[in-house]
Amino acid sequence: MPRNALSLHGPGSLQGVPTFDHLLGDAFGGRWGADIDVEEHEDHAVLRLDVPGVKPEQINVSVEHRTLTIQVEREGRGNFTRQYTIGTKYDLGGMKATLEYGVLTLHLPKGAEAQARKIPVEVG
Repeated sequence: MPRNALSLHGPGSLQGVPTFDHLLGDAFGGRWGADIDVEEHEDHAVLRLDVPGVKPEQINVSVEHRTLTIQVEREGRGNFTRQYTIGTKYDLGGMKATLEYGVLTLHLPKGAEAQARKIPVEVG
């Protein structure tokens, strides 16, 4: 699995797609890009990237056809792009991004049908 690839377990998972700039940066030792940390909870996932010295206007987060694209432009250090395929268990309309203390945090809620729930057993 490529170094920036990741997978949240189960169907509808989140998987990393290496991008050309990532591969080129790795090959020439110029990669400054952030590795991603993922926490999966019962009703949502949290993705965190370290992007020290970056302002919100230098970050572009977008989703198209269930592909999450994170583009960061850092003065003097170049740009990087990461793409991740977002599984169907996540509600893309409810996704939120925040930047605090050099950490970009993305919250991806799971759709109601993907959330664990207890089914009561009835008598009769």
